[in-house]
Amino acid sequence: GSFNVFPREAQLQSCLTGLVEALLTPPTTDDPQEKVTAQKKLLFNQLPANVQKSVLLHAAADENGGVLRQCKVWLVIIKLFPDMVKTLGLDAYDLLSKEQSTAVMADNQSRELLVCEVIPLLLASPEIRLELPVVRSSGQSTTLKTSHLCQWLESVASFYTTVTSQALLGGRGHKCAGKVGWDQLHQLLMRTAEKCGWREVILSNQIGPHLPSRVRWLGVEKLSGYNPHVKPFEAPRPVAIACFYIAVFLFFEMAWDYCREMLAPAFGGSSVPVAGRAPWLVVEEYQHHPTSLDDKTSKRRKADDSRPSLNFNTGSRSVDQKMVERFMVATDCWDFLQSNVTYQQEFMRLGQQWGALEWSWLGMFRADMAVFKCDHTLAMQILTHEWHKVSEDEKTSPMATRIIMQMVNCAMVLGDSRGACSFASEVVSLLPSSQVLPGVTSPRTLPPQHTSGRQLRLLCCTPDEIMPFCMEVIIRTLKDVAFGDPKNERALGQLLVLLQYQWPKEEEIFASLITTIQKRRRFHFPEFFDYIILIDILEEMLYLANCDSLQITLLPQTDANKGRTVTRGVNRGAREELMLAMEQQIKRCEEPVEPLLRHFFKQEKLSLGGKHATT
Repeated sequence: GSFNVFPREAQLQSCLTGLVEALLTPPTTDDPQEKVTAQKKLLFNQLPANVQKSVLLHAAADENGGVLRQCKVWLVIIKLFPDMVKTLGLDAYDLLSKEQSTAVMADNQSRELLVCEVIPLLLASPEIRLELPVVRSSGQSTTLKTSHLCQWLESVASFYTTVTSQALLGGRGHKCAGKVGWDQLHQLLMRTAEKCGWREVILSNQIGPHLPSRVRWLGVEKLSGYNPHVKPFEAPRPVAIACFYIAVFLFFEMAWDYCREMLAPAFGGSSVPVAGRAPWLVVEEYQHHPTSLDDKTSKRRKADDSRPSLNFNTGSRSVDQKMVERFMVATDCWDFLQSNVTYQQEFMRLGQQWGALEWSWLGMFRADMAVFKCDHTLAMQILTHEWHKVSEDEKTSPMATRIIMQMVNCAMVLGDSRGACSFASEVVSLLPSSQVLPGVTSPRTLPPQHTSGRQLRLLCCTPDEIMPFCMEVIIRTLKDVAFGDPKNERALGQLLVLLQYQWPKEEEIFASLITTIQKRRRFHFPEFFDYIILIDILEEMLYLANCDSLQITLLPQTDANKGRTVTRGVNRGAREELMLAMEQQIKRCEEPVEPLLRHFFKQEKLSLGGKHATT
């Protein structure tokens, strides 16, 4: 009303609007108007307190500014007049809660203002106390309870966790993403503890974000009295709610930190994984596991579900050993949150509200955790779900490679060797040609260790580790098929092609293959000259082809040679044609094997070990 006594109200209004806008403008070094803004702020500070409040309340009442501007003005009022927090602070919370969209996005300004400024201000204010009636601007009375503060805390946690997830996925960064957000969340948790009277939490010196992750987990155990062998576990009532939130926040922080090391390169948009930037994956040594599923296998797997040895020594590449600790702490937090029905339901509720179940990085963590817990069936379900989310254009990406590589490993451990073979051939066929490097001794091969039980280790998703891993799986499967089925000559031929990789590593298998052909007295592989270029194999197969006691077909059947086919050995015309083909093939012996194998997999992947859909 006092503004109306001035005859030039429009000019006054413009001046006051300029002052308010200056108060709402954050300081910046690259703004050419910063000096003018600073002068306006200084001018406003010279006004009497009652005039300042009147000016700001008048500005907040301007309906043309919108909810966001109104709440920003209210925040300025609260900071100047802290006693207004009980009315304007709670009003701002209500307005912004209604204004924000249901999707939790980093660029939602209403949500950002709510969780980054309004809620921290409410929790920091001594005016906001539980069980104390507050008269709102509407005239209604509100009594704050623990549930209200928990709702505030969940809103902040939802935002910080989501923007951190989006940053990991390669989205727009945010000032509160990552460690900054986790630290802020811890501070707000402690303020909530003060207002809720969670004395044990306030006095705890083992849950701060500056402490090692293992110490922080021990702090949760100490606070809650958690015993993993007691199911269902119930935390003492005074700290049950606090321990739940501490465990939830610690889980997401540790899982994110772990995935940031393991997966971050996979989300950067590059399709070229190189050493130092390629994602890692957890695989289980399967050499000692049976390759068929039966009752004995299932019983053996259930009996051997103790925690495995995590071997993060990959030989030629260094891995931060703290990654192991983060993984273990996140796993312990997960188990804690599954320890009773209430925790399970509340954790699931938060995950659904935050959309966490669709975060690819969290799916990858859950798959790693399932492998760690020896639940390879669950791991395969998670990975299959993630694979179905991969578009055709993304199937050559590092992330897609990681998913299908872990499917290879899970299938082998579960005894589905044909499925593993199909997945592995898919991986190799999807490698860009520039990615297929010469077969070298892979750093994944570890020195023998005197350990028993399950062994987990890391594999880096680079071509020099992907190829040997996949080739070992495929050769192992094809060897069983080729040697076990006397009628499957095609499997023998496919195995012959693959033995060229890292020659003479598989020389013993080649010797067994030659013996098998001699015993069966026949070998039909008309694609021989499309894929065999290794001189040792060419010479040996030429020798067999010249044995009259064997029926060997290496050339594709054409109208010209169809009439020369004989039941034993080769006749003179066919022999000359074979020798000519061999002479031409020997000229290719200097060609690299890997591009040829890649072409082979693209042509043959559906028949290698039997068809197994991955799409």
